[in-house]
This record gives sequence, C-alpha cells and structure tokens, in this order.
Amino acid sequence: MKRFKTFRTRIVLVMFAVLVATVALVPTSHAKGPAGAYDRAFLTDMIGHHTMAVDMAEMAREKATHPELKKAAEDIIRTQSAEIDRMRRWLRDWYGVRRVQPELEHHEMLQMGELEEATGAEFEIRFLALMSVHHTQAIERASVAIERAKHRPVRKLARAIVKAQEGEIEQFRDWLVAWYAS
Repeated sequence: MKRFKTFRTRIVLVMFAVLVATVALVPTSHAKGPAGAYDRAFLTDMIGHHTMAVDMAEMAREKATHPELKKAAEDIIRTQSAEIDRMRRWLRDWYGVRRVQPELEHHEMLQMGELEEATGAEFEIRFLALMSVHHTQAIERASVAIERAKHRPVRKLARAIVKAQEGEIEQFRDWLVAWYAS
C-alpha cells in the first residue's frame, strides 16, 4: 500500500510540474501596437480566458468531491464572471465593441473534453493542475498589462488578477499535495 501511495505521489507531482512547465510554450502577450490597441487586445483575450476558467469552475462545482474545492469553484465563477462583465463594458464604452465571442483553441477543447470525462479524484487532480496552468497564463498576460495598458482601470484589474490567481495557485498546489500525494 505504501509503495502505491509513493508512486501516486510521484505521478501527481510530475503531472502538476509538466502542466505548469507547458505554460512557457504558450504565447501570452500582445505587446505590439499602440497602447489603446493593446488594451483592446488584452480585454478581448482575457474575456475568452476567463470564460474558459468559468466553464472549468462550473464543472468543478458539480463534480468535485471536496467541499473546499466546490467553494473555490464558486469563487472563481463569481469573481471572473464579474470581471468579464466589467471588461465587456470597457470594450463597449472605450472602443465601441458590442460583442466578443470567445473561442477555444484546439488544445483547449481537448483539455476541456478530458476534464469533462474525468470523475472523482482524477477530476480533482486534472482540474487543480489545469486551472493552475490556466491561472499562470493569466498572470503572465496580466503582468504585461500592468506595464502596457493605457487605461488605469485595466492596470488595476490586471494587478487584481495577478494577486488573486497567485493565491489560488498556491492553494491548489497545497490541496494536490494534501489530498493526493500521501
């Protein structure tokens, strides 16, 4: 039994490390063009990014077995839905953009499909690892926005994204270890 737990611990930690390491392979900034164009691109991109996080969190709200994870999913849904609404308002007010239709990239569709198929411990491990990678990507994008955004509210939102999602990544890592690495 102890040998199985040690093996499972290694699998969980390796899976988490590999997923976090893949973040370096995904393009994350829109650093070209004038500042106003940058804001518009960042807001449009982040709406899509947040939409995927909300979709993942809705799955976790239904499928997670730990109440702490269900609560974290509720928090993600509430916070990121409000941020989506705010970003849509800014796009409308500042740029006249009335509609943003987020689309998943192929690899994101595959990840969502795998997450949807998973249950129990497998679901929680996949969710915690995938959301950690997803948050890391948002942090990278928001960190650029802190420096490049023209509008002060965008910079303020970007700082809030970095702070909240760094905290969630740390919590998710702690849960992975506490729940599945022993």
